[in-house]
Amino acid sequence: MEKVILAETPLTRAGAVDFEALVPAHARFVFKVAYAVLRNSEDAEDVVQETFFRAFRSSETSRVERMRPWLARIAWRLAVDRVRRRSGRRREADSEDLLQSLPTGGAGAEESLLQGERLALLDRLLHALPNDLRETLQLFTVEGMTYVEVAEVLGIPESSVRNRLARARQRLKEKLAALTEGSYGS
Repeated sequence: MEKVILAETPLTRAGAVDFEALVPAHARFVFKVAYAVLRNSEDAEDVVQETFFRAFRSSETSRVERMRPWLARIAWRLAVDRVRRRSGRRREADSEDLLQSLPTGGAGAEESLLQGERLALLDRLLHALPNDLRETLQLFTVEGMTYVEVAEVLGIPESSVRNRLARARQRLKEKLAALTEGSYGS
């Protein structure tokens, strides 16, 4: 029996993309990309389905050299579009999510409140970052992607990923220092 090794882009003998092999090979990565933007499993699953549907319909699919970054870019754009469409409803959902995330037992009410305030502050600081820095930081830190994976998703060089991460961390550090100086003022 001959061993079959799947290339990055599984092709049939006729040169067409083998979607039965493509979907399982990349679905988890595409989900991570979508989830990094949406922070909601159901929405991310919808984006994964839409990503593969668009890839299937696309006439470019058989000409794509590197399937993984191409799929990631499709998923990223779909997820960002979804966030833009729901931005009006987002603020209400954030408040409800914060209330749901507060622990109900074990910790005291004061500790729970402080934890909620810290999360809200962190969320505000992250959203104050420019989009390019926030997205890079989110993919790398929250989703645990490598520099190479973040570069593939965003379609930028790996050196730019490292640069954006350093700038994002520096801005967060400066904002936190300003906040702590203001609350402990001299």
